Amino acid sequence: MTGRPESGSNFQLGFLFLAREKREALREVYGFCRRVDDIVDSGSLPPPEAAKELDFWVGEIERLYGGTPTHPLSLRLLPHVREYRLPKEGFLSLLAGVRMDLEKSRYETFEELEKYLYGVAGSVGLLCVEIFGYRHTPVAEVREYALSMGNAFQLTNILRDVGSDMERGRIYLPQEDFRAAGCGMDSFLRRQHTPEFLRLMGLQYDRAKGFYRKARNLLHPLDRAAMTPAEVMAAIYEELLDTMKSGQFRVFFTRTRLPLWRKAALACKAWAASHGIY
Repeated sequence: MTGRPESGSNFQLGFLFLAREKREALREVYGFCRRVDDIVDSGSLPPPEAAKELDFWVGEIERLYGGTPTHPLSLRLLPHVREYRLPKEGFLSLLAGVRMDLEKSRYETFEELEKYLYGVAGSVGLLCVEIFGYRHTPVAEVREYALSMGNAFQLTNILRDVGSDMERGRIYLPQEDFRAAGCGMDSFLRRQHTPEFLRLMGLQYDRAKGFYRKARNLLHPLDRAAMTPAEVMAAIYEELLDTMKSGQFRVFFTRTRLPLWRKAALACKAWAASHGIY
């Protein structure tokens, strides 16, 4: 699962705009996400053992929703699952998405990749929007908002982590896009910054921007204030995406970052826009 501690800091920056009880719920959900992600991403467990650990958590989620969790993390989640009626689908889909990193290292089509995006990112969005709350947007559109945001965030992470993911033997960019851009796998693996590579990255950029636009158009204006944490993250991640493009996608050897002051400015601007001030 592509993503690094800084992604967590971006996620937690959105916590600042929540009431205390919602911050606590998000903190426990985030703790679960990190725990599951580390099963595979930390590299500390051989694949068979990692798969067994994921199996345990699938069972634990079933016990959680049956009211009989056994793990301390699940026990802390229980009151929040009940309070916000968090969908079991979100937790189970996350586990399925993380498991894909044990089974696949390349994706032929975007349709195939989108299943992964749903598992590792959209699933988290489905949990978060229930905690944020909404009253005016239809449930189906809130779901699509969560999934579109998840796709946009994870595609941005994939672009940022092209180099580091390659070191792990993972290439998330769809093979069909390599062909469409005329980018050969040999030159990509040699980290050659060619015009064809720029076309390949441009395809991913356009796709991610499309998901940011789609998400913005789905939410009812009266629900934007409640969704401020998601809007803050969107502002930061879209800025990261645009920064990569303006820097000609120099992602093989460096990871694009934003200074803290810039993140704070974007967060304030997103808060103001969500509240109809800007």
